[in-house]
Amino acid sequence: MTPFLDISALSIGYSKRQSLFEDITLQLHCGKITGILGPNGIGKSTLLKTIAGLLPPLKGSVIPQGLPVDRDLCAFVPAQPWRASNFSVEDTVSTGRYRYTNWLGLENPEGKRIIEGVLEKTGISHLAGRNSADLSDGEFHRVAIARALVQDTPLILLDEPTAFLDIANKQATVLLLKKLAVEENKGILFSTHDLSLALKHCDLFWIMTRDKNLFYGTPAELNDRGIIDLLY
Repeated sequence: MTPFLDISALSIGYSKRQSLFEDITLQLHCGKITGILGPNGIGKSTLLKTIAGLLPPLKGSVIPQGLPVDRDLCAFVPAQPWRASNFSVEDTVSTGRYRYTNWLGLENPEGKRIIEGVLEKTGISHLAGRNSADLSDGEFHRVAIARALVQDTPLILLDEPTAFLDIANKQATVLLLKKLAVEENKGILFSTHDLSLALKHCDLFWIMTRDKNLFYGTPAELNDRGIIDLLY
């Protein structure tokens, strides 16, 4: 069975009096890249944070199926990733390995090989010694994705990973996410306002509408049903 996340009757928000969305029932599969689309303020970031365990659900459940019980479920990349001015790129990526280090915070040789491998996979090996504060937004988004990848989770959740990037870096970022889904069997879930980019690269869409409906399916299926038109 392909591992997946089973989301059942989920209600999200910051209080029961301010529920943003209710009764969300769907699945998130490993090996797929899924885009969340919807208008500003609809609850995309709140949904991501709830799935990631950063916010408690108001109701319902998020249950892994077929996923290892001895690993964290997902890594979360916020819209504005943490950037320390005195950390090198390698140091920043290494902070994602916090749960695997010893009591002194030191990596073992295997952990160091994992970090080096991730730097290579994400195309930032040449930046390893650079100060994170000196990177462009496009470069640092790759660092943030690398930091998530070294956490060795089945799922990676990203909030607006292509926001504020130029066209070339948007394409490069989504192609990297697609590569991780296909080659690493990661479940990739990210929010975006860039419909054209999502149509080109996503396997599945979650579309959140102003009338509090959430539609799930392939881009082709949702287009045939006229659901994508609701985004305009």
